[in-house]
Amino acid sequence: MYNYVWLSAGMGVLSLILAIFFLVKDLSYCEQTQRKKLTYLLANWGMFLLAIVWIGLGISLYVIIQNQLTA
Repeated sequence: MYNYVWLSAGMGVLSLILAIFFLVKDLSYCEQTQRKKLTYLLANWGMFLLAIVWIGLGISLYVIIQNQLTA
């Protein structure tokens, strides 16, 4: 019954792991090439924040469903 909630939360966790991986990788690349970190890492920070919001929405959806079932 809650498969789509757990699938969505799992995809959020996967995207969070990928966001952290690419953020660290691109951060080391910026250090090596002396590029501006703010403009180069903007997409990485956006992906990181999107993954955090995605996980939060999955958890809130689960809580809302549980509240409706028990009410």
